[in-house]
Amino acid sequence: MKFEQPPPRKVFMTHKQCASIVAKSAELKLPSIGFVEALKFETALRRIDVIGEWSPQEDGGPFQWTGLVAESISDDVILSITTSKTGIATSHDLKRLPLVVEALKTYKLPKTGPVVISESTGKPYWSNRYSQKFRKVSNAAGVPANIWSMDSRAGAITETIEATGLIEPAQKLATHSNPRTTSRYNRGDGLKLNQTIAEDRLKMRK
Repeated sequence: MKFEQPPPRKVFMTHKQCASIVAKSAELKLPSIGFVEALKFETALRRIDVIGEWSPQEDGGPFQWTGLVAESISDDVILSITTSKTGIATSHDLKRLPLVVEALKTYKLPKTGPVVISESTGKPYWSNRYSQKFRKVSNAAGVPANIWSMDSRAGAITETIEATGLIEPAQKLATHSNPRTTSRYNRGDGLKLNQTIAEDRLKMRK
């Protein structure tokens, strides 16, 4: 039996929307939400790599934590992680990511254990619980209901392609092994890129 695949999403989170989520999360005393969305928007990390999860081991051993831990972030605030899906290692200087810097004004990084902790439970989020808290914050921030948490990663990729005019930097940022995957995450209409191309062509004609 074959199930019809849903059409690809065409929306993405904008910088302005993410900034609103960061601000509103601090106001609602849910700064972990703002931190997660800021980190995903600035780095294009997958949510599961940020909030983490307990996963069973293939040999039947005890569950193992995958995702960010305190040791993933150095004293000079460099984040280093090997992504769970592609196994690609990546690093980011959090001091150079304005939305993350803003989020860290209210979200305090733990000294040990998982990086992202729910204010309600004092423990890492279950994925569905995170989605509920995200929606509470995003609604309060005035973000449209059709913007989901996953769309901050698409926003990172779309903004990178529009800023550079290239797939390769976005592919590297997103730790994709295939540029076609990156292209599917690019949800811009090409207007900004085409405006830049038009300006560059005019300069060449002078």
